[in-house]
Amino acid sequence: MTAPTTLVGRQALVDDLRRRLADGGRVTLSGAAGSGRTAVAAAVADGARPVWTLRPSPEDRTIAFCALADLLLQLDGQGWLGDTLPAPQRAAVDAVLTRRAGTPDPLALRLTLASLLRAGLLVVDDAQWLDEPSREILAYLVRRGGGSLGVLATVRAGEPVLTGTTELALPPLDLPQTAQLLADRGTPSRLAAKIHAAGGGIPRLLLAIGSAAAADADPATFDTAVLTPEVLAGARAMLATLDGSPRHTLLLAALADRPTLRQLRRAGRATAAHDLAAAQAAGLVEVTAEARVTLRAGALAAVLVHDAAPEQLTGGHRALAAAADDDATRLWHTSALSHLPDTALACALGDASAAVLAQGRPTRAAELALRAATLATTAVPADRISSWLIEAARAAGAAGRTDLVRSAVQLLEETPSPPADRARARLSMADAAGQALDGLDEMLSRALAEAHDDHALVAAVRLRMAWHANLAEGSPQRAAEQARAAAHHARLAADEPKQALALTMLARMQRILGEPAAEHTLAQALALPGTPAAYGLHNSPHYLALRHAYFDDQLDRARRGLLAMLPAAEDSGIAEDVVDILRNLAEVEIRSGRCQSGQARAQHALRLSERAGLSPGPSCYTAALAELAAGTPEQARRHAERALTASTHEHDQIYLARAWHALGQIELACRDNAAAARALRHVQELERRQQVRDPSLLRWHADLAEALVGVGDLDEAQQLITDVRALAGELARDGVNAALDRAEGLYRCAAGDAAHAVALLRRSQDQFAILGMPLERGRSLIALAGVERRRRRRAAARDSWQQAEEVFATAGAPIWAAATRRTADHAVDGDRADAPDLSETEAKIVGLATGGASNREIAATLFLSVKTVEATLTRLYRRTGVRSRAQLHHLLGTAERRGG
Repeated sequence: MTAPTTLVGRQALVDDLRRRLADGGRVTLSGAAGSGRTAVAAAVADGARPVWTLRPSPEDRTIAFCALADLLLQLDGQGWLGDTLPAPQRAAVDAVLTRRAGTPDPLALRLTLASLLRAGLLVVDDAQWLDEPSREILAYLVRRGGGSLGVLATVRAGEPVLTGTTELALPPLDLPQTAQLLADRGTPSRLAAKIHAAGGGIPRLLLAIGSAAAADADPATFDTAVLTPEVLAGARAMLATLDGSPRHTLLLAALADRPTLRQLRRAGRATAAHDLAAAQAAGLVEVTAEARVTLRAGALAAVLVHDAAPEQLTGGHRALAAAADDDATRLWHTSALSHLPDTALACALGDASAAVLAQGRPTRAAELALRAATLATTAVPADRISSWLIEAARAAGAAGRTDLVRSAVQLLEETPSPPADRARARLSMADAAGQALDGLDEMLSRALAEAHDDHALVAAVRLRMAWHANLAEGSPQRAAEQARAAAHHARLAADEPKQALALTMLARMQRILGEPAAEHTLAQALALPGTPAAYGLHNSPHYLALRHAYFDDQLDRARRGLLAMLPAAEDSGIAEDVVDILRNLAEVEIRSGRCQSGQARAQHALRLSERAGLSPGPSCYTAALAELAAGTPEQARRHAERALTASTHEHDQIYLARAWHALGQIELACRDNAAAARALRHVQELERRQQVRDPSLLRWHADLAEALVGVGDLDEAQQLITDVRALAGELARDGVNAALDRAEGLYRCAAGDAAHAVALLRRSQDQFAILGMPLERGRSLIALAGVERRRRRRAAARDSWQQAEEVFATAGAPIWAAATRRTADHAVDGDRADAPDLSETEAKIVGLATGGASNREIAATLFLSVKTVEATLTRLYRRTGVRSRAQLHHLLGTAERRGG
């Protein structure tokens, strides 16, 4: 077997199999076609000695002893058969290898293999194709072979396992693993969720669909239902195990919108339960406890429909129309039976589209409206057809379906419609793109030209241009200019709801730029009528007011408002609304110390985001914060790195900075100050380029100052604290000042002013307690404990550590609580040894200095300035009361011996 090029998501399984097989384990690995069974088996076998590999093919199944002949030839080529076999066994081997006439003696063959294969690894890939005599003899070998002989068989899901082996299922890749698999293949990050749904986590399908996406001229509008030869081959291989009744039932499920067992039975499939059980065993479908049926991969549904005969499709749609519970479903399947224009049917579909949209099903609403437009006759007025297509684009935009928006725009361009209608449809492309607005500037410019002197439409276009300037260009200044222009045109059009939208965007940018007018602008927006539902709650002034409450540390107000807004978002059917509100609820709850609830909401938001095909950047960022608070740094890092990759691919400047900030916080939590400083300097540079002035939006400043203190860059840390404190004071940002107090306390301690440090840190933890921010308070208490310990005030240090542990435990942050307890225990051990308390960077500098390195050599090794090294050593001499490196070396050695 050829070694696999990738084992994304499989390494833990490979390691587990190697452990099992090293002890003579017997395992059958089952999985759907294309799931990577061969790649896993090859990885397990790589390096094993000796190893024998059988790979029977479908045509071998009818040839007696075919697989056994392959194994015997391998043994003979390795010299294992030799001349010492007893005569009956030699005769049986020669008969299998056709060196003599006659029927092989099965018992002699069994004894031959049992005596020869006492150790090593036997791999049987695609064991479902074994001929029956070989299967029986190999089953004997599994039962009676040498104790250290490992046997690994692989079979297609749903096929019998090799007798005597333990079955292990090869699971499909999850979404993060899919994203990792596709990351190095030029596939845009936001498509990972769509490709995962289309490929069902099956590597062969994922790679085939991902290759098509990477080659697409416009990946933003890539349709995962495109059936390339590679996708067809992969899906057909998976479906090969089904025929007859099960395949017919699966086709019906593929034609249905949201199939259930009840619906399939009503459509005439009396054997549906039995058929679905067979498909489930083959890894093709999932059936929930509520009997809802989901095909494992969207590509399977597309290929089932593609390969079906015309009469099968007609019969399926007719049966589903008869079984429909509502008019929209009945019309959808009825329209699939019609290939000729039909005025009555087109109008009925258009009406049904509006009804379905009101039910919160924007994707199906868009599909119905598009079908109405394609079936319209010349008797249908052109403006009505245009209205269907505009509504189709709007519904698809709300659902994030760029492929459906593109279809609507193309049909509008082929329809006698005014330029303004085409502009309205184009706007939905920006809505569907979500965070991935990069590359849409040309489309928006065309829409602006088509809008001409329609002030309401110009306002709508300018609003999207503001979103583009903020997200894709990272320029809140240009975004503010576009938002101001949008508000002006909306006012000329007397369109107060759009004016409210534009003023909301302007207030958002003014807050970023640190302009005091932001709250006045937001108040103007709040005084106007409610914003249009199609734009979503996340663009409304009421939502922005709750975000401002979060930035201002009014956490209870923000939480109450978001909880009240959530049901309306869920009823709207706009995925971005639900995801944004859940994400921000999660962030509010994490900051206010409801960490477990915040973690659950962040995970829910991520799942919904993935399902809707939204950019993973924002939801992964929030998930990283949640995992850092209530989970593990390792899981937090995975989410943050995925957010970083997605935001980089999509040129989303806002969440690129947030992803770097999350990584910086994780590195700080893991006490890698150098890595934290590197990550947070990215944030500093991004916010400098984006002209972000308000320090309350993304609170990286104190974190960077803390990391700089940790690596010994005290001058830079002091300057940063001074600059940001001036801004925080000017804008009255109490939470920012409390974090700066913590950072300055650490700076003062490192500079040798421990008394001032204690005062600052006590003020920091008191202020965070008042603001109701327990995680931040806990961090300040940990810093305070460290300073108290340096002052040899051990009782005060233990008290602060105990308070921090209690604060973290109450907030639902068990990892932080445990880490605090471990730190305290370690400090107590160190106190017993009377060891000088050194920071990470101080310890490295001391180690090099006492080892004979010069200041310049230390600076080069640790990537510090010579000035920083000199200042650090001077502080250490003063703190420990020594005057030279030799005395410092003697002091540390004495402390170490006492500790021992």
